[in-house]
Amino acid sequence: MAQIIKVYTQQAPASRFVGLRYGEQDRREGSFAHKWEEWFEQERFRPLERLVDASWADAFPEAESYIGLMRLDGAGSFEYWIGMFLPKDSPVPPGYDSLDTGGMRLGVCWVKGQAPDIYCQEEACLSALKAQGYTAARDGQGRMLVMERYQCPRFTQADEAGLVILDLVVALAREDGSPVDRYHCAACYRAHADKVCPDCGAKGNPLQADDPIFLGELPGRLRNAMQIAFAAGEIPFNALATLGSGFTLSAGDIFETYKIYVPYERLEDAREAFASVFDINDEA
Repeated sequence: MAQIIKVYTQQAPASRFVGLRYGEQDRREGSFAHKWEEWFEQERFRPLERLVDASWADAFPEAESYIGLMRLDGAGSFEYWIGMFLPKDSPVPPGYDSLDTGGMRLGVCWVKGQAPDIYCQEEACLSALKAQGYTAARDGQGRMLVMERYQCPRFTQADEAGLVILDLVVALAREDGSPVDRYHCAACYRAHADKVCPDCGAKGNPLQADDPIFLGELPGRLRNAMQIAFAAGEIPFNALATLGSGFTLSAGDIFETYKIYVPYERLEDAREAFASVFDINDEA
């Protein structure tokens, strides 16, 4: 029988997770154990370990651990990655894929027991973190990041009873769903990791899920295309004209541009939709 013996949080800097992505179709008897066997047989961790230097080992919690990373939303969307967290500008070796993350507050549960009992303890971990006032952060598609962290020697060396410890790690948000340890600049409309805005020096406020974030400027001729793209994804936004309504009425949209703002919680979806407007226009 497995039990959670320790619960705590850690701060992780912006990083790049490098590895391989799998889905439900890759399970065998409900498990990804055979994929881990492939990794060890083919020494797939070796190119990633070469990218971990002393400064990264000091900066990122348990930086040299192997990770089974899950992106899931509870409604059927599921990804399972095997790999490692590396510095944010790390090159991606041929044949590997990557995920870029911002700074994260991590909730850690030590799950002690024997395999396979120590696995599939996500709900118990989320409950333990909730009892301490935390909830899982979700991206623009409603997905959580949950990680199996295989740390040496907790996982690799069993105690006298044959028990090991698996780190089950969750990217955290506050109870209202807003990110932990992120701040919002009301002058620049940007999210940042420091209490002081790196762009203007103003003191930030704790970031809320619905805080407006500056997305970019859009030429007036693409306004309708953007409205269609955002409506398709049900993404709320504000568009503020840069030249003023008087000029627009006299000259039309030919010289106008719009500053686009979206809620932080929909930022990733909005970036994708925003980029698609320009891509479609370039192809036309």
